[in-house]
Amino acid sequence: MTLDRTENQSNLNDTLSTTISQSTIQKHAHGAIVRIRLENFMTYREVELYPGSRLNVIIGPNGSGKSSIVCAICLGLAGHPRVIGRAGNIADYIKTGNEKGMIEIELFNGEKGSNWIVNRTLHTHNASKWTLNGKPSTEAAIKELMKKLHIQVDNLCQFLPQEKVAEFTNMSKCDLLENTEKCVGGEELYLLHKSLKTLGQETRSLEVDLNEALNQAVSCKQILKHLEPDVQAIQGRKDLEAKVVEYTQCKHFRDYEEKAIEHDKIAKTFELVRDKVTEVNTRLKPLNDEIRKYKTELDKAQTAYKSKYKESADLKNKLTKEINIISEQSDDLIDKIRDELRHKKDEENRRIESCKDIQQQISALEEELNAIDINSQDQDDIQVEWNKIEDERKKLTEQQTQISLKLQQVNDELRRIQQDIQIKQRELSHINNVQEIRLTKLQHQNPDAWKAVKWLRQNRMLFKKTVYEPMILSLNVDDANMMKYVEFSIPKRDLLAMFIFEDTDDMELFIKECHEKQKLVVHGSAIPRMSLDEFRREAVPINDFSNHGMSHYVLDAIQGPDPILRYLCQTAKIHTIPIAKDTALKKIEDITEDKRIRRFFVKNFCYSVSVSYYTGQPSTTNVHVPREKYLTDSISHDRIQQIEREHAQLKGRYEELQKGQQTFEKELTSFARQLDDIKARKIAISDKRNMRAKLERKVEEKKHTLNIYTKKQIDIKKEETLAHEKEMKIHEDKMHKLNQLVKQFENFNQSCSSLIIDSGRVALARQQHQKADASLETYKEELLQLKEQTLNSKKRLETSESLTRLAAQKIAKSFNKTIAPDDILLSDKLLKEFQKKFDKFPESLAELESEIMNFNAQLSCQGTVKDDVIRQYQQEKTNLTQIENRIHDLENKIKQGQITADTNKTNWLNQVNKMITEINEKFVDLFNTMGCKGEICLDIPESNKDFEKYGVNIKVQFRDGEKLHEMSEFLQSGGEKSVSVMLYMIALQNMTICPFRCVDEINQGMDPTNERRVFELLVKHSSDKANSQYFLLSPKLLPNLKYSRKIKLLFVCNGDVNIKSQEWNISKYIERRRTLMNTQAH
Repeated sequence: MTLDRTENQSNLNDTLSTTISQSTIQKHAHGAIVRIRLENFMTYREVELYPGSRLNVIIGPNGSGKSSIVCAICLGLAGHPRVIGRAGNIADYIKTGNEKGMIEIELFNGEKGSNWIVNRTLHTHNASKWTLNGKPSTEAAIKELMKKLHIQVDNLCQFLPQEKVAEFTNMSKCDLLENTEKCVGGEELYLLHKSLKTLGQETRSLEVDLNEALNQAVSCKQILKHLEPDVQAIQGRKDLEAKVVEYTQCKHFRDYEEKAIEHDKIAKTFELVRDKVTEVNTRLKPLNDEIRKYKTELDKAQTAYKSKYKESADLKNKLTKEINIISEQSDDLIDKIRDELRHKKDEENRRIESCKDIQQQISALEEELNAIDINSQDQDDIQVEWNKIEDERKKLTEQQTQISLKLQQVNDELRRIQQDIQIKQRELSHINNVQEIRLTKLQHQNPDAWKAVKWLRQNRMLFKKTVYEPMILSLNVDDANMMKYVEFSIPKRDLLAMFIFEDTDDMELFIKECHEKQKLVVHGSAIPRMSLDEFRREAVPINDFSNHGMSHYVLDAIQGPDPILRYLCQTAKIHTIPIAKDTALKKIEDITEDKRIRRFFVKNFCYSVSVSYYTGQPSTTNVHVPREKYLTDSISHDRIQQIEREHAQLKGRYEELQKGQQTFEKELTSFARQLDDIKARKIAISDKRNMRAKLERKVEEKKHTLNIYTKKQIDIKKEETLAHEKEMKIHEDKMHKLNQLVKQFENFNQSCSSLIIDSGRVALARQQHQKADASLETYKEELLQLKEQTLNSKKRLETSESLTRLAAQKIAKSFNKTIAPDDILLSDKLLKEFQKKFDKFPESLAELESEIMNFNAQLSCQGTVKDDVIRQYQQEKTNLTQIENRIHDLENKIKQGQITADTNKTNWLNQVNKMITEINEKFVDLFNTMGCKGEICLDIPESNKDFEKYGVNIKVQFRDGEKLHEMSEFLQSGGEKSVSVMLYMIALQNMTICPFRCVDEINQGMDPTNERRVFELLVKHSSDKANSQYFLLSPKLLPNLKYSRKIKLLFVCNGDVNIKSQEWNISKYIERRRTLMNTQAH
């Protein structure tokens, strides 16, 4: 066995070295990939690889970055992220911790010119920068180049990423035909098929529209037939209504004619009366002039009289006013003098009374002083009592000071304990905030679980025993370095949405509420029967792995409720997963050989060891452990309990000190009351001691006041004499001023004499004016009668004008004509027009009214018909015309579409049948090579015009005795479907020229036999033609495979100690490997 493996490995090394040397010699297909370079893209920091011109097998463990190369090809050649089936934003493909990433792909130019170098820079804000051959370009330009080179990264028949394998196997027949057309038949065949589908859909849509239009035409005709009797009745009614309108217009015109004749008569009468008024006014003019003359003279005399009368009145008023002023001033001065004398008398009386009162007060105070002198022995007793009270005050003050000091000490300790309590409360609040942060994370990551937690907290009384919330809220990891391992070990479903129950009835109640009533997706589980100690005993003692650098299991890093830890031991086996130190990276091979370890953590990786079912050899895979996402904050339940205990102790001590504080405050209050009482007693004693001095001081003050009042005595007789002298002086001044006014009265008498003469002149002028005015009265009566006649005639004329104007406007309005608002009569043009129109109509208004009533009677005898029937009838006729035109257009379009479809259908079916026949021949041969049977055919729908229902039907048979069955997701296994898909793609390989094809892990699920056969077929067919480049990605290779020298194997290695791709020297590596194997063989 050793020899065989050595020989096989030697053959592989020969193949590798030969491939390397020949890869640069073999010519690539036009548009094939020559070079791929990546920077900060997904798992790669920096890498550059050179694919071969034929089959490229990319091998590497899961998670190493094989699929990253496929993603780079898709995105680098203008593909959309949805083609890959992973993240939808290009920013998600940038390596974590970087602002941008880069993809550079070099495509072979088989024609003249240099290769195409496409460069795409990805940015975290989902933007891209494109260059082509080092010059700025656009995504549209890159897509146009891909179309020119027949590169279709969105066609699963050409480009099949790992995430799209299942989608290909589940692809419908119709989609498979379309992708096959794109890949094999070219863009022309696909566009022809697409145009047929579009044409078929348009034709069916036109046929639906045609049937709808025909139905609408029938409906319109029925409506028109139904409306015709009503239309005829309405037409007869409209004729009668028209006659009513005409006779009514004639009636208005006859009325206007009568009013116009009457208006002419009244106007002539008004002119006659107005002429008579003018004649009378002419005769009155000389008389009016004479009256105006006398009136002027009268006004002049009256003006002179009024002027002199005003002067005399003003002089009289002036003299009267001056006399009144002199009298008032004299009276005011005398009253003032008398008021001053009266005030002085009142003041002297008050002074006398005050002196008597003060003298009485002095006598009373002197009697009190005499009484104090008799009791002088009491002063000694007062002093003794004063000393006693002072001693008592000092003693109370000292006791008060001691209690105040004790109260201050208690207050200081209360403040210190209150600060400690606040510190404990803040620490508890911080821990509760961590719980709230985790609860917020749960709300964002799993809203259903968050709602379930909220409901549980509000309804805990419904459950018999404890219900444990999801682990994100219940678990704690003290060591931050262990958080990522714990989180990686627990399934996301358990971490976010698993509730643990101590009682199964509680679990049934909870699940029923969440699933059936609230429609929430959450999970529940009962507590395992095994205890935590039993799980620990089940595991290998961690000390046995100390030589591997392992000191504890994942279970040892977790703190949480016992039931949850037991659940994780049963489901996630956390009690069997050790965590190694970073130094264990150097001992990976030793650890994987220890069969007791199947999974372990070291640094940032999780290693899993499995034994091959076929070879029995162990294989190791490692997965990068991401940073913790949910258990980022630590919660120590022991610390919570300790804080709560300390908080309770502090609170008890605080309450005890508060009681002491209240006692001391009560004692201080009592001392304050006693000191206040002592102070009052001292004040009373002090008052007694100072009584004599106080009385003596009051006696002196009263005597001083009495002396002041005595000095303020007033001589009343002297004041009365002075007042009398002042009054006599005022009377003398008054008489002197009155004597001076006597001369002014003489001027006033002369003015009155002149005024009498002017009044005689006014009387003469008034007599002459009255005489002329009497002569005018004779004519006034005649003029008044004429004016009254004129006024009446004018009113009749205005009424006639208004009635005539209204009649003219009414007749004009009935004909929709307008006349000026001020016009009374119709214009000659309108008058002639109306006279001509109504020449044959009756002349009498009564006859016209009779005819109108007759027509209205005929109208009332007819049935009621809706006014909108005519409008509806006309609308339906218009609609019918439009529908008939539309029917004609639709029939022409359908006919033309059928002609085009028949022509294109024949061309398309010939090409498709030829394509399917050729693919089938290759497909049958490939399945026969596999020892199975298979065929493909064109799936034709029942209606050969349903072009969107045409498809490719794949039939396969993998076991003897079975019939060929259509490939479906139920009849074949995953491996069988993978084989079918792979052979279908190989069959297409020989029929079309495309730059490259890519298949990612298509061999997943195949049994070793089929995998080997498919690989050999792929090697054979990919090596037949020089213009075919193929990328096959796989995590492993079967032993003893046959390799062609045209194959290029690309190994993806990863790890912290990995060197850069540019530093690999494969030739030296193979040479060292050969030397080592030869040494081992000898």
